Amino acid sequence: MKSMLGKAALTAVAALAVAGVSAPAYAHVGVSGGGQFIASADPVFLAGEQWGAAHTSHIHADHERWGWATSTAVGGGHEGDIHIG
Repeated sequence: MKSMLGKAALTAVAALAVAGVSAPAYAHVGVSGGGQFIASADPVFLAGEQWGAAHTSHIHADHERWGWATSTAVGGGHEGDIHIG
């Protein structure tokens, strides 16, 4: 049992060492976002949107959604993308 535990520990330490050598020591990270909202009682109207983006040195993701409503109709949508590389 001791031998198996020792081998497992040694394998884990070696894997972490290899990962540490192959991974960069730093990464660029950024996050942003925002939103807007408007409402009216006469005539009845409501609209809004939200957006956000996040990125690292190799990954970029963003998303946006929006919507509106009146007393007789409603609409909206969303879109987003992600890029890895």
